[in-house]
Amino acid sequence: MAQADKGRSSRAHEAAQSAQPRVPKTAELVADRIRRRIISGELGEGASLPPESQLLEHFGVSRPTLREAIRILEAERLITVTRGSRSGARVSPPRVESAARYVSHVLQAGRVSVPDLFEARLAIELFVVRRLSRRATKAQVARLRGETDRLDALERAGGGRAFVIGLAQFHRVLVEVGGNETLHILIQMLQDLMEQVQLRLIERHSQVQDSDGRKAVLSMRRLVDLIAASRADEAARHWRLHLVNANKAVRFDGTLLEILSDPANAP
Repeated sequence: MAQADKGRSSRAHEAAQSAQPRVPKTAELVADRIRRRIISGELGEGASLPPESQLLEHFGVSRPTLREAIRILEAERLITVTRGSRSGARVSPPRVESAARYVSHVLQAGRVSVPDLFEARLAIELFVVRRLSRRATKAQVARLRGETDRLDALERAGGGRAFVIGLAQFHRVLVEVGGNETLHILIQMLQDLMEQVQLRLIERHSQVQDSDGRKAVLSMRRLVDLIAASRADEAARHWRLHLVNANKAVRFDGTLLEILSDPANAP
């Protein structure tokens, strides 16, 4: 009994210890102060960090601590360091492309399925379609019509890889003109991954591209017409059906890792 009580007490102590917030290391605090200056724009793209001697004096830390902070920022791609160069570390502000690569790795490592990815896109785009249908400007509608015209030309020219990439571009532009910057960044983070997946799925179902390319362009034109006419419910129903049918045409129930890592699936 006493042994059991001792075990419970030990586990409770360990739980209490793990629940306590971790105290940041000095290097992390230094990195955070520099990071805030980069994110705020105080240190612009291409700007050089002050010389090491000045940073040591400014932060009042040891050289190893400062260099650890620099390594943290370099790992986050917020600075680039050229070893042996007089210019030292240069600022490289956060980029969607860097986040996109990491997100792709996370989704693949997490064994996220292909249907899961496209379901997420459907949720984002249905919200955007309704939003646009209620407040789209003439310029936004014109941008979407321009994308459909470009897709039309690609399809008439024979489709192929350029057409598939054009389809992915339409989805990105749809969210971009939708006016919600957070969703735009999210779709940008997913766009390259979706494009890779679509290219490989089309390769697996090569007959789909020729038979459905024209239908896809006409469906997109219909969507833009409904948005321009402020018919939100009808536009959402139409686009949901479009996306569901498009996903069925190139159905793959496996994971992103499976479709992207199998050499047999490469276009």
